[in-house]
Amino acid sequence: MSWGNAGYDTLTDYTSILYDIFEEPLIENTEVDINFGFNFPFFDDEFSVVTMDGSGYGYFYPTMPSDYNLFMFAGDFESHTVSGLHIFSDWRYKLDTTGDKKILKVEWRNIGLEDDVFGEHPTDHRINYQVWFYENGIIEYHFGEINLLNTPFYTKANGFIGSDGDSYGPWIGILNEDASELYFMAGTNFDVSVITEYELMDIFHDIPLYGRYFRFTPDELESAETVNPTMNAFTFSSNPVTDEFEIRFKDETSIGKSTVQIFNLTGELVQSESFTDINQKFNITSLSPGIYFVRLTTADSIMAIQKLIKK
Repeated sequence: MSWGNAGYDTLTDYTSILYDIFEEPLIENTEVDINFGFNFPFFDDEFSVVTMDGSGYGYFYPTMPSDYNLFMFAGDFESHTVSGLHIFSDWRYKLDTTGDKKILKVEWRNIGLEDDVFGEHPTDHRINYQVWFYENGIIEYHFGEINLLNTPFYTKANGFIGSDGDSYGPWIGILNEDASELYFMAGTNFDVSVITEYELMDIFHDIPLYGRYFRFTPDELESAETVNPTMNAFTFSSNPVTDEFEIRFKDETSIGKSTVQIFNLTGELVQSESFTDINQKFNITSLSPGIYFVRLTTADSIMAIQKLIKK
């Protein structure tokens, strides 16, 4: 298992589950069978189809439908259908490639919490995340914009809270059919832990950072090579730094007007700057020593996040 920060790319040229497959664009209590387009290895078997639940769970045949193998960022989700919120929700997938590997990508786009969406006073919160299935058996969870500040149905301490008061996650993990082997991510963004015992399973007590990914790699793969095209266009200078750091683009065609934002550990924006040069240095002498996160947004809407340690 591994994790880190990279960019987040909303799917294009996709098949919409809500609008191309379902008669009504509702996520609640729904499942869909998605063909991989290849044989996907999962533990000791191979599967051609994965069944995804609207709330983020998934399983493989011949596993029984009540026994999930995949636990994504699962709450009780729904598409925003309330007039006045101006949020387009979707649930979609596409077969893609990176390097020489095929990938099935499934995305939950601008979805909301069911109890909030259908509540008396729905809010404009939203959740964006994807699950990637590589043909070599790697599974990755990618998280985009997650804005839960306005909803009363989420707290860091208890995760997603239903109207009945029960917690519904978020769960981030995988397990085999009889749960004899499992791997769950828990903790927080800054203190991630891996749980491998069923009795100790716990939720992820935080909102994943923009661009955060979690990767599950089969034991059989000695080295898992994955390609993240959004990170190939530029490099960050090394950490830690004292007075300044540098962002260096590899190709002039990659730039344009780009923006760097620096956030502290509580998510507060403490510095922001736009630039157009192929190499740009940023002075941070005004910041106190500590840990920060740098978010880069390019002119092509490519985003990446880098942890920054200020000495």
